[in-house]
Amino acid sequence: MTQRGHSDVTDLVTGSLSGEVAGTGLTDEQTTDIVADIALTVFHPSATMVDAGFFAWDIASGEVICDPVTFRMHGLSDRLVATMDVFLSRVPADDLVQVQEAMRTMVASTGTYQIEYRVLGEDGGMRSMEARGRIMPGPDGHPARMMGMVMDVTALRARREEEERQLRQLADRAAKSRDFTAELASASSVAAIVEAASAGLSAYGADSFILMATRDARLEVVATCGLDDASVRALSSLDAAQPTPISMCVDWRAPVYLPERESLADDFSHLVEIAEKSGQQAWAALPVIDSANRTGACLFGFPEQQEFSAEERNLLYAASGLLSQSVERARMHETQHALATALQQGMLPRGPLTAPGLTIATRYQAATSGIEIGGDFYDVVSCAGDQVALVIGDVQGHNLLAASLMGRLRTAVHAYTREGHGPAEVMTRTNRWLADLNTGPDIALFATCCFVVVDPVTGTLTMSRAGHPPPVLLSPGREPRILDCDPGLPLGVESATEYTTRAVSVEPGSLLVLTTDGLLESDAGDDYNLSRLLDVLRLSHADDLDELANDLLNSVQRSRRHGDDVALLLARLDTMSGRSCLP
Repeated sequence: MTQRGHSDVTDLVTGSLSGEVAGTGLTDEQTTDIVADIALTVFHPSATMVDAGFFAWDIASGEVICDPVTFRMHGLSDRLVATMDVFLSRVPADDLVQVQEAMRTMVASTGTYQIEYRVLGEDGGMRSMEARGRIMPGPDGHPARMMGMVMDVTALRARREEEERQLRQLADRAAKSRDFTAELASASSVAAIVEAASAGLSAYGADSFILMATRDARLEVVATCGLDDASVRALSSLDAAQPTPISMCVDWRAPVYLPERESLADDFSHLVEIAEKSGQQAWAALPVIDSANRTGACLFGFPEQQEFSAEERNLLYAASGLLSQSVERARMHETQHALATALQQGMLPRGPLTAPGLTIATRYQAATSGIEIGGDFYDVVSCAGDQVALVIGDVQGHNLLAASLMGRLRTAVHAYTREGHGPAEVMTRTNRWLADLNTGPDIALFATCCFVVVDPVTGTLTMSRAGHPPPVLLSPGREPRILDCDPGLPLGVESATEYTTRAVSVEPGSLLVLTTDGLLESDAGDDYNLSRLLDVLRLSHADDLDELANDLLNSVQRSRRHGDDVALLLARLDTMSGRSCLP
């Protein structure tokens, strides 16, 4: 086969093609239609501004007729003759099977075709090609000749892949920005915000930040991420003699953009060493205004040089505003929670609780945040003789009203116990007191309580419940068990409610566990999920009550209901006189 010139092959496809097609036995009208179809197929808009060549392939002989451009695009510029096998030899081995399969499918019938494939170019680099045209029938009507045009679409494909990469990048940034915003919105502490920023800053190309805000009439660092302490101190300095991007941003109430490290060296030469140590290549300091109209600043650090386009600046402004608002909200949240916790702790017994004949351990674990605090409480009250009352309760709700009622309720129980009333009478009187307080449905609050009087001398437990989970007893060498009795109504529901008492005897060394339902998760058929508590007690080998209390919190807290506090009281009978008579 002789190589033909570009004009020869062009004529073949656009003019002399009629003669080539005519050789197949088709009529002139059919030939004209085929030539027109090939032209429409070949000259597709995507073929503009690319190298293109013409070819014709005799399927039976394998002979390929093409112009020099086609040879050159396939790395065969020194060829005068070629077969399809020669062209296929330029296809990478990884693609060859797929290309051959596609060709077998195409030549199985006549009609138009389109195929994309890769070849090794003259420079040894990989090129992307696209061939389009028509498969012509022979005299017997079977596919005999493939004709068309081949184009080098490497640049087009690269441009398309770059556009796709940019679209993926934009979509990824949008997703990260959305997640970052959601994380900041749900964060209730500065630590949670910093954790969210550690992952979310990548949406903006940054990997570090410093946020400065006013506290006690002074501007100071309130949150930082991705920088060591020395870098934070240097970059957040407000010393007028050695300005920083942050100080200038605050003074001017305007952003400061440093797209490359050289920009930092020009205006802030004393910070170059810090920048080199931290590995940052670019910086952006933006002013942030808090709810009191006080100016702070947010400094972002970038591991690569930045262009800071208008779009990127808008995104950074949005990110700095989100960080500032979230940190301000979290700081207020933490302050409120500290005050609420102090109030709550002030209403609980102070210091370790002790009683003759008993070893006692207590725990209180708050699950709420901000100004929301629970009404869980516990108490140990000395009674007549050597008896000791163990009390645990839970006021409905998580707010200051619930916490204040908890303090008053604990005082009421304490007072009635000191008057010498038994467990059922203490519950009855406390219920009547609370019911009288609930004068309206909008302000009514209810509480549950478990009251156990322990006589260490006789080993007798006398208990009464008001809608509270029952105590659990763990006797030496025995399985833990529930000390159940009439649950009674919660306190404050009905003033005329009467409560009952149950008495049991226990052995020396027995352990009594009282808890609020924050430690428990309700399961079907188990009102308080005490089975989980029994499992933990059954598997625990802790003899020390403080260690056991920690085990109970750590083992069960994974299933706790969101927003429910935990009060826990453990009491072990050290010595008892008299004979054990466990039921």
